[in-house]
This record gives sequence, C-alpha cells and structure tokens, in this order.
Amino acid sequence: MVEKGENLVCGINAVDELLRRQGRRIQTLYCLDDAGRRLKELVERARRDGITIKSVPVAALDRLTEGVRHQGVAVAVAPFIFTPLAELLRSAKSISEGSVLVALDGVTDPRNLGAIIRTAAAAGVAGLLLPERRSAAITATVAKTAAGALENMPISRIVNLADALRRCQESGFWIYGAAADGGEDLYSIEWPDFVVLVLGSEDKGLRPIVTKTCDFQVTIPLAGSSESLNVGIAAAVTLFEINRSRRHTRTDSSST
Repeated sequence: MVEKGENLVCGINAVDELLRRQGRRIQTLYCLDDAGRRLKELVERARRDGITIKSVPVAALDRLTEGVRHQGVAVAVAPFIFTPLAELLRSAKSISEGSVLVALDGVTDPRNLGAIIRTAAAAGVAGLLLPERRSAAITATVAKTAAGALENMPISRIVNLADALRRCQESGFWIYGAAADGGEDLYSIEWPDFVVLVLGSEDKGLRPIVTKTCDFQVTIPLAGSSESLNVGIAAAVTLFEINRSRRHTRTDSSST
C-alpha cells in the first residue's frame, strides 16, 4: 500500500516524463503483473535508477489509484514542493525578454488545473499562483492530466490572491484578468513584458475583489451565439496569443 504522505502519479506518459526528469523523488513504482512492452521498458528504467518496483493485480492498482485512469502504472512520489512567491517573482523578472505568470481564482476541477499546467508549460509560462482555498489541489488526477508538465512548473501556494497580485504589481508585473465579456479584445492588446494572466472559475469567473486588483480585463471575442469557453481552453487561446503578439512585435521592431 501507499504510505501516508505519498502522492501518486498515474499513466504511462506522466510516469515516463517523471522518470526522465526526476522532478520529484520517486518512492515506489506500481505496475500490473502482466505488463506490456512499454510498461516493461518503464519498469526496467526505474529498476536501473534504484526505484522500488511492486507488481500488483489490476484490482489492487484500481483501488490504489482511486478511480484515476492509470494505464497499468503508477508511481508514489514525495509531496509536491511549492515555490515561495518571492522566489518565483525573482526568477520570472530575471527573464530579459519578459515573462508570463498565470494566477487561478476558483479553478476547482483537477482536470482543468492539470490542463492549464500542461498548456502553461507548452507556452513557456514562468510559473503559477495557486490559492490554498477554493482551488483544486495537486493530486494524481492533476499530475496525469498535466502529462509530466507538473514536474517543471514552479507553483506558488497563495493564502490571499488579491494580496499576491499586488505583490506582483510591486515587482513590475501588469495584471490582466480574463473576463467573459466587457474586457479589452484579446487580439488588440499590445502586451507588456511582464504579465500575470488571472483566470477564474467557469461558473462565476473572477471574484470582485480579484477583479478590482487587476490593471486590465481581457476578453476572447466569440461568435454571437457561442457560450463562454472552458477555462482550460481560454488559457490556451490567451497564452498562445500573447506569444504570437510578442513575436510579431519583436519582428516588426527588428526590421525597422
């Protein structure tokens, strides 16, 4: 059984990424008795790294992972280590070409959190701000949905999001809150070098106290009959538009 205090990462891709990057110390690898070729490759790699291997029947692995789709493999790892906000801000500000942070307000679905982490890593985001309350925790479902991106994404656990955003402002970041409507058109913004993108819950969006802290609000223009986007999709659309806009601006500047 998993020891108290251990966390699970489930699924072939997530475990493969964890074995390659060793972002968190792996304590035990659990796999099915009748593992297939790819699982056997993971097991052999883990054995070479000195990781404890436990072969278990499918029923035992199902119980262990508590309903998370495991694809025949799971690893128990040390608890996720959060990055202090001051350290995250220093690191993000040291990036000469600018950086983006993502802050979440009321994102409670672990799959949405995992998807946002995966997207943020792909978009080159420097880190996440994750509130202690009214937020999904870092769980096996988050780790699996993030598909390995969790291991290299600095995340600060925040007690008071509005206060944390003010600290970001004091460090030179501009705060953009995602709004379903009424904000600046996403495709008309000239993005500053240092940005915090704040995303709210799907049902309520940003809380008023968080909205008041934002310097600007940004809205993704949708067709008239379209409903608001899933928060994970909204994160992807906005983050990659920030990247596209910045590359376009730099290209224009270098050609003049």
